[in-house]
Amino acid sequence: MKLLKDQVNIKNLSLPIILLILAVNPYTEIMEFKYEWLFMLSHYLLYISGFIIAYKILRGEILYVLPSIVIATFWHIPLFFNLASAYVDWRIGNDVTLFLAGILGGLSVNKFSYALKVFLLILWMSADSVLAVLFLVEFPLYSNAAYTFSPYAPTQEILTGIVMFTVMMIIFVYVIVKMLRGMFKIF
Repeated sequence: MKLLKDQVNIKNLSLPIILLILAVNPYTEIMEFKYEWLFMLSHYLLYISGFIIAYKILRGEILYVLPSIVIATFWHIPLFFNLASAYVDWRIGNDVTLFLAGILGGLSVNKFSYALKVFLLILWMSADSVLAVLFLVEFPLYSNAAYTFSPYAPTQEILTGIVMFTVMMIIFVYVIVKMLRGMFKIF
């Protein structure tokens, strides 16, 4: 792993630090025990903050993306999702490892070919869309209908699915605009 010392500055670190503070603070952590949509939004914020930090100031091997994918997938398996939503020790593990997963993903992305970047974006959006649809149809495995210790009722799942699609669309639009800027030298 290589640190780009000349890139360690406020400009490159301010957004990820803000996202991290939004995800990990006493108020958000307490509210995540009540609101499934906020718990899911925090997943995005944690991963994205780690990703941006690594993308901007670190470089690593291409294979670092594999544990990143495994960690992100792990926390969306219903049992582990519900454990992290219900218990503080699991939540700490969830938060720390999702942030680290973002770092692992960001470490390697600069070495990806354009085709691999597009493939991974499509793969992520496909997997996330399937999960969002499961929430929209109130699939019981992500609620207290299946896991009695879960703080979330099935009725919260529709809003969670909507939040997921909203975040995906924001990221998708950002990526498309960035690609167009690069191809046509606009904006």
